[in-house]
Formats: sequence, structure tokens, C-alpha cells
Amino acid sequence: MSLAELIDQPEFGHHESPRHQTRRVLLLGNDDRVLLAVARGLGRNGISVDVAWCDPDSPALKSQYVHAFHSVVPYSPHDDQWLDGLHRLVKQYDYDLVIPCNDYAVVPLQLEREKLDPDTHWYLINDDAFQVAFDKAKTSRVASELGINVPRECEITDADVRSGFSNREFSLPDRRSLRFPVYVKPRSSITASDVTNKRSAQRVDSPDALAEYLIHEFPHDGVLIQESFSGVGIGVEILAHQGKVLMQIQHQRLRETIDGGSTYRETIAELPELTEATRKLVQHLNYTGVGMFEFRYNRETGDWVFLEINARFWGSLPLAIAAKANFPFALYELLVKGQTNFHTNHTIGVRCRNLINDLRAFRHQKAEEFDLENLLFGKDYLDFYAPDDWRPQLATLVHFARSVLGKFTRRIGFSV
Repeated sequence: MSLAELIDQPEFGHHESPRHQTRRVLLLGNDDRVLLAVARGLGRNGISVDVAWCDPDSPALKSQYVHAFHSVVPYSPHDDQWLDGLHRLVKQYDYDLVIPCNDYAVVPLQLEREKLDPDTHWYLINDDAFQVAFDKAKTSRVASELGINVPRECEITDADVRSGFSNREFSLPDRRSLRFPVYVKPRSSITASDVTNKRSAQRVDSPDALAEYLIHEFPHDGVLIQESFSGVGIGVEILAHQGKVLMQIQHQRLRETIDGGSTYRETIAELPELTEATRKLVQHLNYTGVGMFEFRYNRETGDWVFLEINARFWGSLPLAIAAKANFPFALYELLVKGQTNFHTNHTIGVRCRNLINDLRAFRHQKAEEFDLENLLFGKDYLDFYAPDDWRPQLATLVHFARSVLGKFTRRIGFSV
């Protein structure tokens, strides 16, 4: 049997009739890292995990902790076929909990919450928290009202664009000019009208470039423009119940991608000022669930700013799992069993990287060192690899090799 054939063998597909011999959860979403981390966090604690609304070729589906993959009609704002399919699935298997794992799944369920089967336990945050957390402009306004530091920023609306920017002057609310570079952030990463199109922040280096962006790429719901802040990216990851933080872990980014994501991260000792800012937001939103609160922190000056809320499971979740902060299982215990006392004893100094994306980031950013020793001697954890669950990482490597080979073959073809 070839390596590719070994990888392509499914680790799932046991569609036994319902239930209820085991505890069972349905995961929804198309973020491979998050699906895999949540599945591992639950599966290692004896919870059977099914997955839907993801790519059938996702490496996460190779995990031994994914019991079954279900093909369900994707969300559409124009009809309810997706809803009918989901309802048939949840009624057949009587899940303890249905967890949307990224924006692709979170936004439809939150917006259509009144249509969801009331007899099924759906993980949703309260609507007020959703309206704030999934709108970057509202998030920033709330943080400012709570006395939390935010970057120098301004909001641009459709009316502003229609009035024109011929003078190329952009001002803050107090009429001070913006200092470039700035980051232009759509108010929401995705919209209900197109949940497959993720809208990312863009770095803009001059007033002319900003004007061109606003003229040619302006989203209909407006943008938030924030000045760049010198510092390291810090994530405060939490589980909360009714506005009270029950679990917390903090990490810093060691390497970032061009679009602002992280490929290499490390758990750190608590920064009290960021803990307090997070607590204020959680309390104000009466938040129940998991989330990651993003900050920038300047270690030389001690200055910091709050950036945004990821009101769902976050992309660097594999780091938390590696550091023994099992947020997926804790969420299950909270929502299904009502457990609110969690004794976290996570490890500081744990590092975890997304191997393929980190190689790409290292190449583009020309970092002075890749921490190769940590990688070769097994000191770092990997997003997709675990000793008890190696197939997902192997699947990503095979996919990467096929991609490189395909590009090489095409180049040869063009040169002939």
C-alpha cells in the first residue's frame, strides 16, 4: 500500500443507528485546525465526535477522534434546505451538543437561531454579545466606553465614500490626521449573504493607497481603520459563564503571516492588565462560551491596545490543548453538565506551530532563525500532529507535496 493510499483511508464512517450508547457531539465548520483540536479535546475524554459542513478532504477527518463525517447542504440565505438537512441529522443522532467551530458555521446559526430545533442543544452566544463581537466597529466602541485602550482609529461608512476623498486627507474623530501605516478592517469577517468569502484586514501604507482601496474595494457595510501599534500579538483565551471568566490562558505570537494570522506561538505568564480588560468585556457582554481576545503589547514600554474578539474557537487552539488547557471539553462540561468549577494547571512556555504555514511565513519574512532545533528534537508541538493521532499531519504533508509537484510540473510544461 502506498503512502497516499494509507492517508486516503478514512478513519470514520461508522453510521450506527441512534443512540445513546456514548456521549456524542456534532462539530460544524471548515477550519481544519479548529475542527481537529476540538475533536481531540473531546475525543480524548470519551466523547464521540461527528463532523459536518467541512471539506470532505479535510485532514481533520483523518483523525482517530472523528467518528463520522456527514454531508449536509451548506448554508444559503435564500432557502432552508440547509436547515432541513441539519435537523434531520441532529434528530437522527440526538447529539448532546452541536458546536459551530468557525465563522462559516457560527454566523448562520446565530442569525437563524429562531429557526433552530428547540429540542437540540446548540452552542450559541447571547445575541447582544454576537452583535458586538462580530462587528469590529461596535467592539471597539464598547471597549472605549469601558476605558480599555484601543488603537487610534476612525470608522468609514458608505456615506463617507460617496462624499469623496479627493483631498486624500483622513482624520480621527478629534480631527487629528491618521498616521500611516494603517490596517483597514471590514466590520465583519464574513456576511450572511456570502459565508464562504472571508474578508481580511489589509495593511495600507499611504493616504493615496487608502483612497484607492476605499474607491475600488470598499465593503458596503463600512470599515474600521486602525493605526499600526508596535508590539507583540497577545491572545487571552477564555471560557466564561454569565459574564464570569472560568478558565483563562494567554499566549504570544512568535511568527505571523502577512495577513495577520499566527503560525508559531507560545504560552506565557499572565499579563494582569490584559486579564482585567478581558474581564471587563466578558462581564459587560454577559458572555457565556469560549473566545479569544486579541491585544498588542509593547514589552519595552508596557503600553498595549485591545484589537478584537474572536467569539468562537480560535485558530491557535492547538496550542491551548498542548498546554493542557482543554477548552473544548470544559465547554462540554459547562453546557451539558452545568460544571462551573475548573482548575486549570496549564503549562507556560509551550510552543506550537502550523508546520506548513510556518515554513511559508519564515520564507516570506526572512526570520533570523527558524528555531529548527526545537522542531527537530520534538520540543515544539504541531497543530496537526500528535503521537496518538498522526494521520492528519501526514495528510497535510502529502497535500503540500502534491501541490509543490503540481506547480513544478506546470512550470516544466510552460518551459517546453
